Amino acid sequence: MQKRVSLAVYTFSHYCVDFACFYMLFFGFRNSLPPAGATLDTVSMGFLLYNILAFGLQPLIGYACDARKDIPIALIGCGLLLLGLALISFPWTSLVLCALGNACFHIGGGISSLVQSDGKMAPSGIYVSSGAIGVSLGMMAGQSGSIPLFVPMLLITVCGILILTLDYSPKYERPAMNFQVANAVLPFSAVLVLCLISVVIRAYIGAAIPLAWRNTPLLILLPGLAACAGKAAGGYIADAFGAKNTGVITLLLSIPLLCLGYGHPVFCTVGIFLFNITMPVTLCAVASVFPYNPGLSFGLTTLGLLCGSVPTSFFVLPPAAIPAVSMLCILASVACLSITTVNQKENA
Repeated sequence: MQKRVSLAVYTFSHYCVDFACFYMLFFGFRNSLPPAGATLDTVSMGFLLYNILAFGLQPLIGYACDARKDIPIALIGCGLLLLGLALISFPWTSLVLCALGNACFHIGGGISSLVQSDGKMAPSGIYVSSGAIGVSLGMMAGQSGSIPLFVPMLLITVCGILILTLDYSPKYERPAMNFQVANAVLPFSAVLVLCLISVVIRAYIGAAIPLAWRNTPLLILLPGLAACAGKAAGGYIADAFGAKNTGVITLLLSIPLLCLGYGHPVFCTVGIFLFNITMPVTLCAVASVFPYNPGLSFGLTTLGLLCGSVPTSFFVLPPAAIPAVSMLCILASVACLSITTVNQKENA
């Protein structure tokens, strides 16, 4: 029961943290830079800095938390976020503090979801899933300016209180994670590199495929909802049918929907759902080769997300190249997962 409560608290908090950060980015940062808002180049540079800090630092923070289990890293993240929101009138300071808070919180929740999973992939998928909704709603709230600042601050305060009430001590002896997802025949370095390539591809395709239909008010939340549902369902499906089966089949099914149907909201939404099912598979495969390092395992996958998303900040695929490039990338991801993952019963 305690594990379920902990997962629920961190999942809710993940939503709140990403909501607050994207509220800050779109309301505080983008609209507060003088003289009357930021230029496009400045905004892009700020968003890139946010991503580098929020995602790129997580391996280092995770490794530090693996070495020192007494660091209350999720609470530190909430504190940094509150400070960043309080200083929202200082856009660059606010951005840096919120990015650091985001990185710290993600590691805290990621460690909890991995070490309390009992070898199941579902908890990590559930924990990560809520962030997609937080990003979408935080962006909408920030753009509209309809939500006062005290709302995200109150949400983060509630998250901190909830985390404090958990019957959990960061000093406990963490058992080795036992996912049995990675192919034991391969060297751990090969599993790590190929899994991270799959993560990089997921991030790149997710950012590179144009979703012009998303600008319609009634459809703007569909991509976030599809990504959330895919990640949440992915762990359950992989636990039931095997990590390798789940990763390979869902990626293959997503190819026509994403590569050819990205202009249609229904086809693309289903494709996004299928595409994101692999998230808990890749995370738990990485955790399989670092059984005593949940923080580092989680942080390495977020570093992969950063590496995949950064190229889209500098160049855009020509429309004619999108289907072919997307298909080749997804097929490469299929190859990576087919080599590096196994169905759990094969390791039983």
